[in-house]
Amino acid sequence: MNLPFFKGEFIRSGTTVFLATLLASIIAFVANVTISNLLGPEDFANFKVIIYLFAFLPIIADFGINTTLTKYIADFGRNSAKAGHIIKWFLKIKLVSYLLLITIAILLRDQIALYFLQDVSQSYLILAGIVFLSLNFFLTFSFIVLGFQNFKLFSFSQFLNSTSSAILTVLLSPLGIFYMILGWSLGPLIGSIPCILFLINKKFSGHVKVDVKRIFYKFSLPVYPVDLSTNLFTVIIPILSLFFSQKLVGYYSFAFIFYFAAMIIPNSLSTVLFPKVSELNGQKKYGHARHILRKSFLYYSLIAVAGLVFVFLFSEWFISLIAETYLPSVLIFKVIVSLGFIFGYNVIYINYLKGRGKVKKYALFTLTQNILLILVSFALLNSMTL
Repeated sequence: MNLPFFKGEFIRSGTTVFLATLLASIIAFVANVTISNLLGPEDFANFKVIIYLFAFLPIIADFGINTTLTKYIADFGRNSAKAGHIIKWFLKIKLVSYLLLITIAILLRDQIALYFLQDVSQSYLILAGIVFLSLNFFLTFSFIVLGFQNFKLFSFSQFLNSTSSAILTVLLSPLGIFYMILGWSLGPLIGSIPCILFLINKKFSGHVKVDVKRIFYKFSLPVYPVDLSTNLFTVIIPILSLFFSQKLVGYYSFAFIFYFAAMIIPNSLSTVLFPKVSELNGQKKYGHARHILRKSFLYYSLIAVAGLVFVFLFSEWFISLIAETYLPSVLIFKVIVSLGFIFGYNVIYINYLKGRGKVKKYALFTLTQNILLILVSFALLNSMTL
């Protein structure tokens, strides 16, 4: 089938996203390894518990808004009046929900420190986490840009977010974990600046109204629990900290760095796949969308097979080379990173389903993936405590 988009625009857009994500991931990877070596397993666990916990909490205040903005802005296409109306309406809702969540987190900071850090005296770290939570609000603007299918700007925004967080955290490491978390918190703000400037300069002409409430009730709220289940992986480390020692959680946190590394390519493909499938779905070009999905699977398979071979043959050598302190995590490393490569297929497919608006199937596949990851994680850590 002759698909000019797939042969041209998709490859160019995918390459742009991939290269930006790859470079940012390399920088973040080096920073994370550096941080893990600087802090040691216990303190690294505290650092990661805060980061992941306060990366998940904003999803609670999202109500499916990020996904809705990306999908419907892509669906509206060139109708800037409709896009402007939906953007303003959802930003107001999200701002109110964020303020409420931030207030609750401040009031419960001692309890959060007691349960997740196992030490109430660490509640000052929770305040740094709340700053991170607050600045995550600005990530909404990158989802808006993605809806406009400005992949270059989206890639640049993601690059700034990831790299500035990583670099600032390392630079502030001599000052301690509190300032390292603050450094990490600035990434979403810095990365969103180009997106905000893009929207300021974009003219949303006209006064066309959209039935936003219907979109909110018919799409946002149904997709909200799906988004929660999709992002369950970000709360795995905080959950594990409730049951296992900080040292063991630190070992797992180190291995978890590479779980994300295994997801680089499927996530890169998905950032292009989702809005494009949404557009094709709106045009009822279902065959074109399926063709793009098959091509995505084919490209990813080349990487997945190579990655799995490397994990099984060279994990111990690799860990001893970059962070010998974490050698006890080699079993966790092999299993979790292998799952990352395998789950890459699911990541691609669920973004296709999301673009097609198949919410129930999307929810089932994402929930299954995260439940499997949680169960395997518990089994691994439990086996190391026996």
